[in-house]
Amino acid sequence: MPHPLDNPIWNALNTGSKMFSSGNENCRFLNSEMGFFAGMTNYEAGSIRQLHSICQPGQKLILFPPGRIVVDNGWKVLNDHELLQMVYTGSSNGMTQESNLTALGEDDVPAMLELVAMTKPGPFLSRTIDFGGYFGINQGAQLVSMAGKRLSPDPFVELSAVCTHPDFGGMGLSYQVLQRVIHDIIQSGKVPFLHVYPENLPAIKLYTKLGFEPRATLRTYFLEKIGV
Repeated sequence: MPHPLDNPIWNALNTGSKMFSSGNENCRFLNSEMGFFAGMTNYEAGSIRQLHSICQPGQKLILFPPGRIVVDNGWKVLNDHELLQMVYTGSSNGMTQESNLTALGEDDVPAMLELVAMTKPGPFLSRTIDFGGYFGINQGAQLVSMAGKRLSPDPFVELSAVCTHPDFGGMGLSYQVLQRVIHDIIQSGKVPFLHVYPENLPAIKLYTKLGFEPRATLRTYFLEKIGV
């Protein structure tokens, strides 16, 4: 039986994140103000062509297929990269809940977008916060570290937007924020997971320290439809 994380976007947009998606029995899209994700039942060449036929010119999509896909000249490839999937195997027992953490809401979106633009942890749009579960650390009036939840292929919940201002690196801020997000996911009865580039060794070291273990290697494509 296929594992929910073998095809995480498709399964998320049909289960835990379904309320944010639209589409049909073969392909589903995340709300475009929240992200670029699209999931399909499979990623064969014919399915990619069908995906192209239902997208609008200029539409951008992120796919997480299990391996390389056939992309014809109807797409502009903005990113094509190996992706390591890691799953949390620890527990929330003994996790320190730092008092300097702040639950981030709609009023914090401008500061969140500013931090993301500086650190580039991955796409974060004006309504990405609707996934919920975002926490941050402020220094004065400045947001300097944050992380939150994203796709939810039941019973798993993805950690995302993990970033810290470069002027505040090496202080363990991401570790503190991630502990809180992990704790909240576990308390809701779900299992944390995440995706990271395999060459991002400092991040992998941090995630391993927190209790994540590698599960699978996928691929991420960021595509833009060209033509009609």
